[in-house]
Amino acid sequence: MKIEELELGVRVHIKEGFHIGKIGIVIAKGTQTVLLDIGEPLLISELPEYLEPAPEDPLPPGWEEMEV
Repeated sequence: MKIEELELGVRVHIKEGFHIGKIGIVIAKGTQTVLLDIGEPLLISELPEYLEPAPEDPLPPGWEEMEV
């Protein structure tokens, strides 16, 4: 994806890098990277080229899936 295509609050799928396969929510955009919330106790910064659009969240608002 291009950084211009990304908007705050959009769900994205990480297709390359250390966190491959995870889905995150865009919470901030920089000049070259995007800050994502991946549902873990950390925020990650990824290049827009490593991201692709993710499907809408099937869970109702306030609910989230996580691995235990």
